[in-house]
Amino acid sequence: MAVEYWEPEYLQDLEHKWHALLQLDLAESSHRSYGWHQQQYKVMCQRLQRPVWPDPHSLAQFMIGRAQHGYARSTVEQGAYAVARWGTDVGVDGLIGHREVQRAMAVVAKVATPAGAGQKLPLDRRDLRKVVYDLGALGDNSFLGRRDTALLIVGWAGMFRSSELVGIRWDHVSFTSKGGVLIYVPSSKTDQAGEGAWVFLAPCTDEQQLCPVQALLRLRAMYEEAGVSVTDGAVFRPHLKAPRALSNTTVAVRVRKGLEAVGVADWQLYAAHSLRRGGATWAVRQGIPVRQVMVMGRWKSDVIREYLYCSVDAVMQASKQMQRG
Repeated sequence: MAVEYWEPEYLQDLEHKWHALLQLDLAESSHRSYGWHQQQYKVMCQRLQRPVWPDPHSLAQFMIGRAQHGYARSTVEQGAYAVARWGTDVGVDGLIGHREVQRAMAVVAKVATPAGAGQKLPLDRRDLRKVVYDLGALGDNSFLGRRDTALLIVGWAGMFRSSELVGIRWDHVSFTSKGGVLIYVPSSKTDQAGEGAWVFLAPCTDEQQLCPVQALLRLRAMYEEAGVSVTDGAVFRPHLKAPRALSNTTVAVRVRKGLEAVGVADWQLYAAHSLRRGGATWAVRQGIPVRQVMVMGRWKSDVIREYLYCSVDAVMQASKQMQRG
């Protein structure tokens, strides 16, 4: 059997690059998330004046502490896997399977906040309409008005996560000949392979003010009038000529401010995720099958059911229907 010949120059180059290449198994967004968890773990170790190192005792304490602090079970578990991944990278294998960590996992399952318990309220289309019309009152020359209108409508119609929304670039946006728009999402929370996905948004012919295509076109026109390139760069920016994108937290702030301005009750209970959850809930109410909504919103599992919101009135009506006949 022939043996491959590995050139010395190639082997030397591989020796320098192999660890970096190994990191390609996760999407960029997952690396950011894991990095944040690892940093929080390191901070805990420093404050406890113990070695900043992945060990089972510290990891178990980290997990239980976060569970008691109100973190969702999924977040605690992701943090554990992030620290374990760091451990593997530095030669400490088998952290997740360690007896003390497994005991911590069992405790987390009992005391951590269940998935969905801390969900923000979904943004109803009727409230979205109120906010958009209120933003329109700012005037046609208001960058804030055009930007926030596009931000909210596109985020809601595309069921975007906040990280996906602020990550949209003009070179990811394609307006189609049929009047719609295609938006490329290069990576996301559930896209572990980093394959990317296309989001198609159809034009809203019944109500131009709520049309995601028109909202993007109007925002693009304002950039062009100001001499800002629309061939690349962030779609949603802090101000007209800012080179950087909005932060994730700014999306939540703009959602709340918009709802507060039009008098929506409990506006504090809304956040950036209200766009994604609201779009999915409204779609199902319009009779779109859940499986199709999963495709539209890029959900990989039935976790979407935790996003769908059912009001008290809807539950009461369903209960009445069950008792008929």
